[in-house]
Amino acid sequence: MNKVVLITGAATGLGRATALKLAAQGYRLSLVDYNEKDGQATAEEAKMLGAEVIFVKANVASEADVKHYVAQTVASFGTIDYFHNNAGIMLPFRLLHEYSSEEYDRLMNINLKGAFLGIKYVIPVMIENGGGVIINTVSSNSFKPTAFNGIYAASKHALAGLTKSIGQDYQDLNIFAVGVAPNTMQTNISAQAISTYTEEIGAKIAATTAPNIPATAEEIADVVIFAMNGAKTLNGSIVNCAGGQIYI
Repeated sequence: MNKVVLITGAATGLGRATALKLAAQGYRLSLVDYNEKDGQATAEEAKMLGAEVIFVKANVASEADVKHYVAQTVASFGTIDYFHNNAGIMLPFRLLHEYSSEEYDRLMNINLKGAFLGIKYVIPVMIENGGGVIINTVSSNSFKPTAFNGIYAASKHALAGLTKSIGQDYQDLNIFAVGVAPNTMQTNISAQAISTYTEEIGAKIAATTAPNIPATAEEIADVVIFAMNGAKTLNGSIVNCAGGQIYI
């Protein structure tokens, strides 16, 4: 296998799980994260599985950093066949009016601007090399917001929109995009969200959210790889892997 996969948010959670599964399958990997310690650890583990790997520290909300990680990937491997646009954060559970402007900007800069910048600089590489696949990590919140999670939901609705737009605009250039939409993953992304958790918030979330089965990062990584392999037929769609929460 000589295909190249670029993964943001690769240090922990879904990005890490996807990287390790792809490493075992022989893909070449460019792993990106601001968390250098855990990112390097993921890279080393992927190398132990036999993969050719680089790690690039980057803040995905920085245009200069995004240009750099794309350039480093191309310098190392010559191309980018697959882009798992995965980096994202959550905020503490609150009502919309209780968030600060600074919190809004931070989340949107990472979850939406960071995703857009990755798309902006990866697509020209794919065009030059005859095509590619973009997998965006969206969320069940792109279908229906979780209570007390409005800004996060807004960012994921917007990312779903970008996914559909790529599918519409670039298919004649052999570039396909798929969104992967999990609900509760057994990772640390929600650690900050639950810092404001109370029984009242929990009750309202339960009352407005259908029962669902929490997934491991490894289980969602399998869906990411399924989407990579099926991107041509799944192009422009959002794969619902919300464990029974969403029926569409």
